[in-house]
Amino acid sequence: MDNKIKEEIGFNYVLNELSINTPYGMAVKKKIRVYRKEEYNLLCNELDNVEKIITSLHRNKEAYSEIERTMMEFKDITNLVKRYNRNYILDEVELFEIKSFAINTQKLLSTYKNLDLVIDIKFQSMKSIIKLLNPENKTSHTFSIYNAYSIELEEVRTKKIKLEKLIFKEENQERIKLLKSERLDLVVEEEKLESSIKMCLSKKIYDYIDDIKHNIDAIGRLDMLIAKGRIAIKYLAVKPKILKEVNIWFKDMKNPKVINYLRENNKDYIPVSISLEKGVTVITGANMGGKSVTIKTMVLNLLLALMGFYVFAAEAKVAMMDFVYLISDDMQSISRGLSSFGAEIIKINEAIKDIKTGNGFIGLDEFARVTNPGEGVILLRSLCKFLKDYNTVSLISTHYDGIIDRDMKHYQVVGLKNVDENNLKNKINVDREDSTRIIQDKMDYRLEIVDEHCAVPKDAIKVAKLLGLDEKILDYTEAMIKNS
Repeated sequence: MDNKIKEEIGFNYVLNELSINTPYGMAVKKKIRVYRKEEYNLLCNELDNVEKIITSLHRNKEAYSEIERTMMEFKDITNLVKRYNRNYILDEVELFEIKSFAINTQKLLSTYKNLDLVIDIKFQSMKSIIKLLNPENKTSHTFSIYNAYSIELEEVRTKKIKLEKLIFKEENQERIKLLKSERLDLVVEEEKLESSIKMCLSKKIYDYIDDIKHNIDAIGRLDMLIAKGRIAIKYLAVKPKILKEVNIWFKDMKNPKVINYLRENNKDYIPVSISLEKGVTVITGANMGGKSVTIKTMVLNLLLALMGFYVFAAEAKVAMMDFVYLISDDMQSISRGLSSFGAEIIKINEAIKDIKTGNGFIGLDEFARVTNPGEGVILLRSLCKFLKDYNTVSLISTHYDGIIDRDMKHYQVVGLKNVDENNLKNKINVDREDSTRIIQDKMDYRLEIVDEHCAVPKDAIKVAKLLGLDEKILDYTEAMIKNS
């Protein structure tokens, strides 16, 4: 699924809401992917870990605050670790970075091990590295080539300091010149000794390189798990049940991006429930009815479940999938010269290759909406007939009539069906400038199951009436509907 679709469904919004505290957690975030079907146990284990983290977060608030404060102190040493080998000599900055990493890891470990948390994230002790890089047992994270590493080095530095004091006091220029020459010899000797110490430290630290790599991975995973737990708590998300049979069910699913947009505009979000099986499910309803938001919210939560996240719903059951597609208007393709319809066909061709070889999910948001309506209906019916023959869950939103067959599931957006039109019209007459908002506020975005004979609601005509379209046009419309 390309980044544009992820942006549309609110996936990127959710990722941006994650409270990631370390560069290693950011690396894990960048690599987030859907678990493959053969990774069923890994996905279930990840969701179990999130569940345990959530319980632990509630019980150990202060400890997690301490963990997250410590996490914020980590600097990224992954590039250093990549170039580090048995013959590599670390410079003082690199030794400082490793020392700081080791101290922070040990601090993190001391808090982490006291949590009532049984998950498969373990840390390796960094005490040996800290001892190597902190021979004087100082509390500071700073590093230098300490005198404690070598008696000879200490002697050279002591002599150098004495010479510097003599140079400072001396007035005779010839004498100063001799003293500076002696000092230069000591500086060369000091640098040789420091290089030797750095070489020795580099070889000793390399013995622990696997522990460092292990801890980098563990820090990243823990950081991501805590972030998953915190966002689940924030939105009252739930643990999805992972199925092996091809079914998808969400009760009262939500979309954080839409929730927060509506909240900023003092509006409430209406959760939507949906149940899908192998075959074709169609959502019908007029424009403004929220079909696109529903299908995008469903795909968002499906993706999150398959990536080991809690989902934004009251309850959820999700099947393992070989693929997940959502096909809607592709503005990128349009900008490259393809028509909207042409872009849809290209994406469908890509999906069909996977549909023929595996089982997964395909969502089509208002397919062929920009084509000739007569051709659009025929194409959509043909596509539905094709999709029914494969082991795939297909969800299609449309405002076209005549799409549903008896072996398809049919959802309809409730829309304005239960609205008192006279009351609504009176409200619009009072505030015509805000008429669109008034109608949207009364729109019921929930889905209800109807049979294949149920026609697409004529909410568009209802909206036209409410917004005061010329009566003569409306009369023509009613006459055409009766004669059709």
